[in-house]
Amino acid sequence: MVDSIQLANYILAKVGPMPHLKLQKLIYYVQAWHLAFFDSPLIRDDFQAWVHGPVSRKVWDHFRDDRNPLLNSITLDREIAHRARAEFPGHLTREQNELLNDVLSEYGGRSAYHLECLTHSEAPWVEARRGTGIADKSNRIIPKTVIAKFYRAKALAKR
Repeated sequence: MVDSIQLANYILAKVGPMPHLKLQKLIYYVQAWHLAFFDSPLIRDDFQAWVHGPVSRKVWDHFRDDRNPLLNSITLDREIAHRARAEFPGHLTREQNELLNDVLSEYGGRSAYHLECLTHSEAPWVEARRGTGIADKSNRIIPKTVIAKFYRAKALAKR
């Protein structure tokens, strides 16, 4: 397993500045597809079913600021970005690295809003929000087993 803040820094270094909302979704999709293909989590964090989609509270707390973190872009300084690109892939196997790059290639060019809508259309977030109003706050955990099952089925359907 790797630290979710390291993963976030790597994604920011690789994809570039982005709103917190998009960063959360990219981390979620990396975790989801890792669960599907490797049957184990890449990060320890649980994702909560927030109004705008899945959120790692640890990543949220690390990157939030006094302004609106859903809209403002997160930018890494040059030194952190360089370290993130150089060090992080070394923690992964070749297969994990390929998966990470595939996920970032697939989802990285999409807008934060597009990714939010995508997670809102998928069973793990929908099931975790069941019984909660559309704009109601929730810190319900999206179970890793539910995430793994959904994305594993999605992967098998593509074959």
